[in-house]
Amino acid sequence: MARLERAVRKAINDRVKPYGLTTLQYTTLSVLGARDQLSNAQLARRAYMTPQSMSEVLDALEKKGLVKRNALAAHRRVYPATLTAEGRKILAACDEVVDEVEREMLAGLDPGQVAALREGLLSAVRALHAGFPEH
Repeated sequence: MARLERAVRKAINDRVKPYGLTTLQYTTLSVLGARDQLSNAQLARRAYMTPQSMSEVLDALEKKGLVKRNALAAHRRVYPATLTAEGRKILAACDEVVDEVEREMLAGLDPGQVAALREGLLSAVRALHAGFPEH
């Protein structure tokens, strides 16, 4: 599992680097693409990072013009992040190259094996209470 995680992380990093991103920055954009207006703490939990690391990632993405943060009127210390138009554009391009990584990784499996692998991985994540609750 650890070897696969490292290989996937490297492959993603290699593919998003031409867009000026790291794997962690791409992950953050991806999380925001799925659910906008998340606080630093919410993003950190969803991306499996510390809030301090997420703050650094958001600072970098904000400097690149890919995210913006605005204070909530009810919470002076909470600055939810949202994708900018440029952030959505870069995310869409990166999603395409990351989908390519997944296709390459699964190329040797037939559709039944792919389905079984996905279900098995989801089951393992759920068993560790790490996301993807059953509906």
